[in-house]
Parts: sequence; structure tokens; C-alpha cells
Amino acid sequence: MKKKCIWLCMLFLFGMSMAYAQEKTVSGTVTDEGGLPLPGVNIVVKGTSTGTQTDFDGNYAIQASSGDVLVYSYLGQTTVERTVGASDVINVTMQEDAEALEEVVVIGYGNQEEKKIIQNIGIVKEEAIENLQVVSADQLLQGQSAGTQIVNASGVLGSAAVIRVRGVNSINAGSQPLIVIDGVPITDTAGNTLNRGGNTGINPLSYVNPNDIQSLTVLKDAGATSIYGSRGANGVILITTKKGRRNSAAQVTFDVSTQYSQSTDVPDILTADEFRQFKSEVATIQNGGTTVTPESLGLGAIGSGGTDWLGGVQRTGVSQNYNLGVRGGGEKTSFFFGMDYQDTQGFIIGNDQQRAGARINIDSDVQEWLKVGMNLGVTNNRLNRVSVENSINAPFTTAFLQSPVVAAFDDEGNFAQSGSFIPNIFARVALNTDELKTFRVIGNAYTEITPIEGLTWRSEFGIDRLDLEETLRNADFNTPGGSAQVVSVREERYLTNQTINYSDTYGEDHNLSVLLGLNYEETLRSRLNVSATGFLDDVLRNLGAGATATVLNGDRFPTRLFGLFSRVSYDYKGKYLVEGSIRRDGSSRFQPDVRFGYFWSAAAGWVISEEPFVQDIDFIDYLSVRASIGTVGNDRLGTFPSLGLFSIGGFGDYNGESGAVPNQPENADIKWEESETLDIGIKSTFLNGRINFNASYFKKTTSDLLLNQILPPQTGFTSISRNIGEMENKGWEFELSTVNVRSENFEWRTNFNLTTIENKVLRLNEDAATDPQGRRIIDGAIQRAIEGESLNNFYLIRYVGINSQTGDAEWLDANGNITTNPGSGDRVVTGSPLPDFSGGMTNTFKYKDFDLSVLMNYSYGNEIVIDGLRFADGNDAIGGIVNIRRQNLNIWRQPGDNAFLPSPNSSTFNLFNQRSTQQQLDGSYLRIKNITLGYNLPEKALERLGGFITGLRLYATATNLFTIKGDELDGIDPEVTDDIDPLFQGETFFTAPQAKSYSFGARLTF
Repeated sequence: MKKKCIWLCMLFLFGMSMAYAQEKTVSGTVTDEGGLPLPGVNIVVKGTSTGTQTDFDGNYAIQASSGDVLVYSYLGQTTVERTVGASDVINVTMQEDAEALEEVVVIGYGNQEEKKIIQNIGIVKEEAIENLQVVSADQLLQGQSAGTQIVNASGVLGSAAVIRVRGVNSINAGSQPLIVIDGVPITDTAGNTLNRGGNTGINPLSYVNPNDIQSLTVLKDAGATSIYGSRGANGVILITTKKGRRNSAAQVTFDVSTQYSQSTDVPDILTADEFRQFKSEVATIQNGGTTVTPESLGLGAIGSGGTDWLGGVQRTGVSQNYNLGVRGGGEKTSFFFGMDYQDTQGFIIGNDQQRAGARINIDSDVQEWLKVGMNLGVTNNRLNRVSVENSINAPFTTAFLQSPVVAAFDDEGNFAQSGSFIPNIFARVALNTDELKTFRVIGNAYTEITPIEGLTWRSEFGIDRLDLEETLRNADFNTPGGSAQVVSVREERYLTNQTINYSDTYGEDHNLSVLLGLNYEETLRSRLNVSATGFLDDVLRNLGAGATATVLNGDRFPTRLFGLFSRVSYDYKGKYLVEGSIRRDGSSRFQPDVRFGYFWSAAAGWVISEEPFVQDIDFIDYLSVRASIGTVGNDRLGTFPSLGLFSIGGFGDYNGESGAVPNQPENADIKWEESETLDIGIKSTFLNGRINFNASYFKKTTSDLLLNQILPPQTGFTSISRNIGEMENKGWEFELSTVNVRSENFEWRTNFNLTTIENKVLRLNEDAATDPQGRRIIDGAIQRAIEGESLNNFYLIRYVGINSQTGDAEWLDANGNITTNPGSGDRVVTGSPLPDFSGGMTNTFKYKDFDLSVLMNYSYGNEIVIDGLRFADGNDAIGGIVNIRRQNLNIWRQPGDNAFLPSPNSSTFNLFNQRSTQQQLDGSYLRIKNITLGYNLPEKALERLGGFITGLRLYATATNLFTIKGDELDGIDPEVTDDIDPLFQGETFFTAPQAKSYSFGARLTF
């Protein structure tokens, strides 16, 4: 009996324990001190990987057992722990945590508390980009960081954007910033591929999936960039990809979307019959009023048909995008795994891209003193290319130039020859192959050893490997006999970073951090170029099927970089801050005597809000001032700028034997360009984080600019590059973010930034050409750099208009007098492509489960030159075969006419096409860059779907939806350029405009 009672008691206790441990659903609401719901709060069962997040209304639900401890964590709030008891409802109020507000952000070779940063950096965080649907990573930065101007080169898929951090910083060495992905500086050699019109190259940021990016940091002043030494003069963009989350259940996100794209804006050009009537009327007027028919001009009869070339090279592009992300971690290890596939069809015929990529990021605490990790991204790209502009293979250029009376097909539906040097672009796109395949690996692995508290040794090994193959196969119809060309490029960069970081606090008030580092990089680019002609049949695609090999060459370009660097940061009580850095760089590009250079910075800051006399001011949350000065370099001078080079083969062949011909003189003194930057700024937060305002003034002086110096004829060379120029950029940056409305169900936030930059060339080489005022200049067909003025000046003949009484086109001569026969000597400075100010603004609205984001970017005061208007306006640009814009129908016919074109009988009729300010237009614009409307399915609705889906977001995105611009830009996209060269900004020649796109998608979270 006694044993039976014991067994009954044991069963009772066991049953009680089972009941006690039985899992149940615990739910509740998390709010802040003001009672407002907190979305995105992380909630985990302590000691497990079971976790969830609050929805937009602060609600959550999680499986837990009585006695479990729930941990609530949120950025800027004190972590809360609650023990699960008998109740199924746990509501939590979180309080602001001053220490938690000191968010850590990525800087050069390390991290730093945002509150203590005295460098000038722009930070674009995950919440600002997570809902943006873009094609490449540079679009995530557009309009979101003061001092960073991004101009998309064209609407052609894969084209690189022009990125300027604080303006143009060089003349001949390039002004693109250094891009670093997870600590690996990536290569962005523009000359890897065949030129396709427009000097922009392939976008280096097309190799990173925008959905994998966690944040972007733009390093702007010398205090931030000097740690990168000889490569920091154009600014540095740090891209940090997503990492896992500790003590968090694995969260799976699957995003799928469909995109439709079309051209933003194109000029209105003439139909075939309008073209015939125009040519007939012009000829009739010039013939004294005697009718000249279109047939007699060889244009065919009215109604005899023609081709809409411009309409034919456009289409509605349809694209599919798939993204998978898995994110989570335990107590010691966190991970992120991502996969993506994009099948993108451009709005230009023949322009398609398929991109597949994978990424894995792992961080693990192996021991208390040992941490290891890896960041690895792999991308495979296939791009069907079309030329960007100013090429007979560029669809938009050819469509504008081609006569509309030319038939694209014969009576049997076959492609027809055009009969001129302007080809049948439909046949070119359909029959030729122009394919670029790339495979790229970017990543690093690291170990962190902490032998004693406060001392960390981090060892990184990174790789950036690009394998590229470009195949061009021209069909017999387009190139008699057919031709083929294959370019194969391998570019490999291996690097190691070894850093030792020591940080400690002395006497509670003194904080010291010391960084010592070594950076070694080795890059090898090898290139093979083979071509052939004479193919028996178009079905023979392989290059070996050609009868004659026309080109066979290969080359190798090795470089090495060795750097030693250090940074020391000190603060007293967190309110008086000083920092200094120094780097010694050595580059194999230069001769031993000038191979090494020193770059340094010094910065100081004062957190005024930590002072007692400010802490009593309730509305001030944070207020600091800072200043920095330092130097950085620009090494974009080519691979062998200091060596005497020879061409071997080709022109070097002599009498059937291989020979060598000098093609570059030895240049032992050449070195990197160097910039010194002064930066002064203020940073502030008011009204419990409702208002944030930052302002900065900067002045950057670049010395040792690389310029061409004329050599005596007896040397056999025309010029040599010397470090002899000097240029200055100075300006202001302003950033303002506000929480305009915050209530229980509605929130409205605004982020605004504005930048002004003034550019001046201080010195050019002594043997440079001079203008009538005796100033040294660098002259181009459209722009002129002038010593004492801006680098970029449009230098053109000033166009006045059509004299309504005489019908003559009129210009101004150099002295400002009316002339009907201007010459090149009448060119003057007429404007600049550099804006007076530029920037962006983002408005974010949240209402219950809906959210709306509106991103705008703008530019004001800049001019652009649409050089293609020399052909699209007027009568006879190229033998009378070129189509024209509709406004050209407005011909002067009689006195009093307010006409666009002069009288056909005027001596100025054929002068109308010359370069002048007639093609120079006001490039100011305000563009709605991105609008995204999203809806997050409420928790109750998710439960009806079975409960295994923890989040479902439906969204619609419009890109380049609307642009406010001047009337003269009707049909012209102001946000285009055909060159990344600093000397050719703001110029285009029938460059394809940006794409206007609409995306619809869903994001599921499991």
C-alpha cells in the first residue's frame, strides 16, 4: 500500500512537471516610454534559438513554457527580461538606454561608436534601404548621402554610374571613389571590356546583390579616408553585407518580384511622311517656289511607307527577380546565407541580363579569446550588350540618325540594307552576337585573437577574382564575310590585412584606442584578344571557323601595394575627442625613389551636450562640433605610368620578324596625386530624437595633378605626364532628418540633404595653351578647363535665335555682337555642368500595416550639352539623310514668324547644325527616384495561413516615375552622361535615357 502511494505521488509530481513544462503561446504588446508601439523588437527564449519580432503595432506571439525567460531587445532601448508564468499575456514597456544609443558603425579598418565619431562620414543604414527595389547597389546611395552625387550613365543595362564624392578631384587620373566590400577593395578597371560607345565601362557594383547589403558608409573627409592612403582622394564607399543575429531563430526570407520597364523620355521625331513633306517644302522654297516632290528627292511618294526606327528599338522590358535569405544564430555563432537570381530584360532591344549569385557570411566565437568568420559572395553574370551611344551599333543613336523613309524589311519580310553608312539596327541586333559573361568571387576570411582584455589581433585574407569573356560575332548581312572577336580577361586581387587594436579605459574618464595595421595587395590582370574574318556561314559561331586571323594579342598588368598604417583615438569623459592617423604606402606602379608616400590626418571634437551647462536644456539631446585636416592620394594613373613601354608585334614587325616600337617614354618622377582636406562640422539631435541636423564645411586642395607636358620632337614622343597641376574644391553639406508626426497608428519621417561645391583650377602646366586673357587652358571640342576658374566650363558659340524679320539664324561673336557667320574664335564660357547645389529627400509614411516611401533626388544650376541635337535639329547634318525633331517643322517663311529653323534661303540654314549653345540646356531637375508602397499582413491574417509564415509583405515600386525639368528638356533625360572622365561631364550624344520601371512583389518570412 505504501509503495502504491509513493508511485501515485511520483506520477502526480511528474504530471505536474509535464503540465508546468508544456509549451503555450505567449503574446503581448511592446511599447516605448510614451506608450507608442515598437515594431521590430527581437524576442527570444533565453538559452534557445526560438525567437520572433514584433509587428508594426508592437504585437508579438511566441511559443514558450512556464518558467522560460523571454528576452526583449531593441536598438536604443534597455534590454528587458520577463519570466513566463501562468498568464499567456506579457506586455512590456521598454525604456531608452543611453549606452545602447551609441550605435557602432563601420569605418576604415574597424568600427566606432557613432556618438564618438569625429570623422565626416555618410551612413545609409539598413532601414533606409531594406525596402528599395533597385538593379545595382549605387542606386541605394542616390540622393541619400550629402556630398555624394550619382549620375546614372544611361538606361543601358550594366552601364557604370558616375559617382562623385565631394566633386571632381582630378583631371586625368579619374574621380571615381574606392569601393570596399566587407573589407575587400574591389577592382573597377574600365578597360576590361570592348568599348561600346560612351566611356563608362561595366558597373563594378553590379556584382553585389543589393538585397544582401546591410549598410553603406561614405568616407568623405581626410580624417576618414587617410587610412586608405594613396587611394582615398576620391572618397571611399564601404559596403557591409548582412550578418547573422546571435540568439535568434533562423529566419528565412523569400522575395519575388516582377518588373516592367520602359524609357523615361525620348524626343518626338518625324514620321516618314512628315520627313518627306519637310524635305519637299525646304527644296521647294530653295527652288524659288517651284514644287519639288519627295519622289524627285528619292524619298518615295507620300504614303509609300517607312520605318519607325525609334519606336522599334524600344520595348516594354519584363524582368523577374528572386531573392532568398536565411539569417540567425546561436549564442556563439551567427550566419547569413543569401541566393538571388535576376532575369532582366531592358527596354532597349538586344539588351538583357541574367544574374545569379550566392553569399554566405559566418561569425563564430570558437573560444572566449578566438573568433573566426568569413564573408563570401559569388556572382555569375550574362549580359547581352548594346552600345551606349555615338556608335552605329547603339540602338538609340542609330534610331535617331536613320532616315524614316528607309525600309527595315523587303517585300518578303527579310531584313533590308539601309543603303548608307547608318545600318539597319534591327538587323544588327537580331543577327549579331554581343555577349559578356563574367564570374566573380569577392570575399575574405578572418580570425580575431584576444590574448588579453582590450587587445585584439585581427588577421584577414581577401580575394577579388573576375573572369570575363566577351564574344562579338557579326553576321554576313552586317559585315560581309562575317567577323568574330573574343576578349578574355582574368583579374585577380589577393590581399591581407593584419591589424592590432588596443582599447582601454583609464580612471573611468580616459578612453584610448590604438590601431596598428599592415595591408598588402597583389593584383594581376591578364588579357587575351583574338579576332577573325571570313566565315563560310553564319551558323558557324566559333572564332576558329574564320578564314583569316586578324588580331591575336595578349598582355599582363601586375601591381602590388604595401601599406603600414595606424590610428589613435582618445576621449575624456566622452566629450573631448581627438584622433590621428598615418599611413605609409608603397606602390609598384612607381619608381623606387618615389614609390613610398606618407598620408596623415588629425581630428578633434567636442561633445557640447555632455557639458553641465547644456544638459539642463531639455530640448537638446546631442550637440557636437568637430574639425579635421589631412592628406590622401589618388593612384588611378594606369598600370605602368613610370616605365618606358614598347609595342611588340603589329607595328613592331619588321621584314617578317618580330620587333619592338617605343610607345611610352620613361617617367621616373611620376607619383600619385595628393589632396589635403580641411573639414569643420556640427552634429546635433533635438526633441528626443525628433530632429537631427548636421552641417559641414570642407576645402580640398589637390596638388601634383597629372597633366600632359609637351616634349621636343626629337624625343619621338609628343608629350609626357607630369605631376604639375593644382585644383581646389570647397563647399557645404547639410543633412536634416525629422520625425514630423508620431502617433499610435501613423508616423511620418523626412530625410533631406543638400550639397554645394565650388571648383577651381589653381594651376596648369607652364607649356599649356593660353586664352586671349593669358590664362592657361585645356581645350576640348565642347569644354575648356581654365586656370583660375572651374575645371568644367562649356566653351561654345552663343546662339541667339532666328531673326523674325530676316529669317537668319543669329549668334554672338566673342565681343557680344550679332553675327550670322560665327567661327571658332567666337567661343566663350557659356556655363558649367557642375551644379550650384544637389541632393535628395526621402519621406517615409507608416499607417497601421501600410508604409509608403518616396525618394527624390535633385540637381540645380548645372548645364548639359546634348551634342546629338547637332544632327537632330536642322536640315542637312549628314547629307540630308538624318531624321529630325518635330520642332524643326517650324521654319521661317515670312517676316514676323517666330520660328525654330531659319529660312531655307538663308545663308545660315546649313550653319544651324554647328556646335553652339543651341545644344546647351538647363540640366536642373527634381526626380521622383523611387516610390514604394507596402502592406504587411497582420498577425491574425498570418495565423489563418497556417501559422508557419511569420511575415508577408506585399509591395509595389515605381522608379523614375516623374521628373520636374525645364520645357526645353521635353523628350530629353537630364540625368545622363556618356563619360566618367572628369573633363567630359554633362555631355551626351544620343545616350539612351534612364528606365522608368514598375515592380510588384511579395516578401515572405518564415
